[in-house]
Amino acid sequence: MKRIIALTTVLWLAGQGYGAELPKIEKDTEFRVKLLGPLSTQTNRKGDKITAQVVSPEAFAGWMMEGEVRESKSGGKISGTSVLNFTFHTLVQGEQKIPVSAQIKSFFNSKGQADVDEEGRVIQKKSNVGKAAIATGAGALLGGILGGAKGAAIGAGVGGAASLLLIQVAAKGANVEFAAGSEVLLSVQERR
Repeated sequence: MKRIIALTTVLWLAGQGYGAELPKIEKDTEFRVKLLGPLSTQTNRKGDKITAQVVSPEAFAGWMMEGEVRESKSGGKISGTSVLNFTFHTLVQGEQKIPVSAQIKSFFNSKGQADVDEEGRVIQKKSNVGKAAIATGAGALLGGILGGAKGAAIGAGVGGAASLLLIQVAAKGANVEFAAGSEVLLSVQERR
């Protein structure tokens, strides 16, 4: 009887994905994710958590992409520019977590319109890839000065981690708004 229970437990755990290898993310893999809640300079603040469900690629369909708002600034009512900085940093499926970096390629509002927010304002996209590279290089240089080759490797890791890729969107007007169901096309890579 003990063997049957043990065998049943092993089979159940195997079916739950325990011990299963995580899918690999090749560099610059294209992910399409759907926002599960609204994202707006009017309602979101620095530190707010954001979650999107992966639509594609197929290997990750249904996984969750988690991130957070890093900056949210509403523009003036007439001529200001609204700015929303956020980052996606983790792919999650149950207990499985994969740290990632993501760059924005394009947005689709909840009506399916490309590169405009809910009000039809054109979205300007930026990322801090250059700043991330500089921070990684500066960390490696400082680590190398203080600790040789091993210090350089540690410094590069610290510099890179401190400069997670941020996604910045901006639009002329009072706010940038995306409703739940809006989709974001991302270039994603695994963080080590």
